[in-house]
Amino acid sequence: MKGSSTQYGRIAQLFHWLSMLLIVGLAIGGTIMTRIDSTAQQTQMYQMHVTVGLVVLLLTVARVVWIFIDKRPAPPAEMKAAQKTAFAANHLLLYLVIILMVVSGVAMLLLSGVGLSPAGVTPAGIENVPPRTVHDVVSKLFMLLFVMHLAGVIMYQVREGDTFGRMGIPWFSKS
Repeated sequence: MKGSSTQYGRIAQLFHWLSMLLIVGLAIGGTIMTRIDSTAQQTQMYQMHVTVGLVVLLLTVARVVWIFIDKRPAPPAEMKAAQKTAFAANHLLLYLVIILMVVSGVAMLLLSGVGLSPAGVTPAGIENVPPRTVHDVVSKLFMLLFVMHLAGVIMYQVREGDTFGRMGIPWFSKS
């Protein structure tokens, strides 16, 4: 359940992969929902986006708390200093961007008068709420950081490391 000096624990792995799936789903759904015609389907997508976003908020809080409870493995010894710096910076920025996304999303709900209930969300209701610009811009930054993270993980896995094994995917483990 808990991490070791070489591998993330099962709970950290679960938090990571569940967060990844939900956030990638939010990014894809958010892109689609803002581009379809204003219909009942679009409203449903907005409401689902808010619901999943609130789940991500709870998951992110749990994840941050877990960082202080569980032992995190040190970066692999063979990782170069520049890679370690990029790794740490990308993770920190990803956490910050996720938190900014959630905060700006919650701020949109509160300033639109909807409150935290996804049921009252409509595209028109949050269209001109000031945090929407922040949410839109930060979503693009998230996508950039996510692609950088994914590229770094794949490059390191292929060239020299065991990133996937450390994150609980044994099929790619080099050990």
